[in-house]
Amino acid sequence: MKRSPCSPPAFTCSSLVEETLQGLSPIQTIMKMTEPDNIRSLGIKPEDMISFGGGWCNHRAPDQLKQAYCDILSDETLFHKSGRYSAIIGEHECREQIARFEHVIYGVKEIQQENILLGQSSTQLFHDGLRVLFNGSDEILVLDPTYANYINSVKCALPNATLTFLSGLDEETWTYMPDPQLTLDELQNACENGARGLIIPIPDNPTSQIVSQSFLRSCQEILFDHGGYLIIDYAYKALWFNDMPQYYKWSPIDYENLVTLHSNSKWLSSLGRRLGWVEANQNVIKGFEKLNESVLLSPDTLHSMATARFLLNTLEDGSLKTYINETRGLYEKTAKVLIHGIKDILNWPVLIPHGGLYTCCPTPHLEDPIQFVQRVLKHTGVLLIPGIGFGPSMNKAIRLSYGPLCYDHQRIIEGLKRIKQYLDVDR
Repeated sequence: MKRSPCSPPAFTCSSLVEETLQGLSPIQTIMKMTEPDNIRSLGIKPEDMISFGGGWCNHRAPDQLKQAYCDILSDETLFHKSGRYSAIIGEHECREQIARFEHVIYGVKEIQQENILLGQSSTQLFHDGLRVLFNGSDEILVLDPTYANYINSVKCALPNATLTFLSGLDEETWTYMPDPQLTLDELQNACENGARGLIIPIPDNPTSQIVSQSFLRSCQEILFDHGGYLIIDYAYKALWFNDMPQYYKWSPIDYENLVTLHSNSKWLSSLGRRLGWVEANQNVIKGFEKLNESVLLSPDTLHSMATARFLLNTLEDGSLKTYINETRGLYEKTAKVLIHGIKDILNWPVLIPHGGLYTCCPTPHLEDPIQFVQRVLKHTGVLLIPGIGFGPSMNKAIRLSYGPLCYDHQRIIEGLKRIKQYLDVDR
């Protein structure tokens, strides 16, 4: 058969990829900036780079977790079982142990394995949750600033939805939520006009702030009165400093419009061992199960078995609570080193972390953060993260992560001194 003389067809991707998601997202920017080839292209040896970038916790996973995997891998029957499909909702024993974990560690009394669904990660569950909880053109609310990945997740899951930022960070005074009532008034007004849900990471990414009990309770009540969901992203739940928030004890059995997302990645130092879960009322869990069937089919059985075995053993002997407290202490101490260094060496305005892995600062002279970060990296070998993509209040700001340097506080000080030395010369 002769080919048509006309031009060959253009093989393109969907409009979602070619148009809606065009350009590098903030998350892609972060990941690509840290690639060794990019570092070498700037004339920097990767081993000489000091990174305040990315959400990479660096504390050691507990030995008991490693042992749980070893027990499964060394047992022919258990290893064979780990290769089978799990239930779509996830392994029963793992969900049962997670419910026990929530009760023992956080005091969540009213939660059962029926309120828990396992997934590949909190990222996957967030994407699927958008489709479970919202319709295509709904308005969804977040605080300003917020986790950069939410923006593209909404575009992917609900391309016609609207993402609206509520007041969070005051750029003039560099304080977090100085007027909570202003934010609540914005939430009330948005809900009256049809907004269907509010998403809050706790502790927050990128600010590492933890909202107050009274504020979150008011959010829950406003949303409930208007048929809206409160979605809490608890990826950093175990990394709180000072007193544990009382709302950590909230259960979806008590609060019908509460949906919480969880992950092993940060608190259990399992960034690459992908396992997450969602906690919600049983009707919402059934909705997630329908999505799991088409998107995931079966949560990872090996990770589920190992997590269940690990939780069973460490909750029983009390070592898990000790591990979490030691991890919190490690990051709290590291945060103090970074904050003191920023104030003492750079004299920048900075947010004091309440938990998590991050802090934020405005760029000097309100310079474009991408240009500032690239300039600093090229001349100092120190990686910062531009704030663009985390919300309008971060368009002239940077995020610094102390997670990668939790065991190397001297590198924190060295990195800040490199920046100081370069900026002094570059004036």
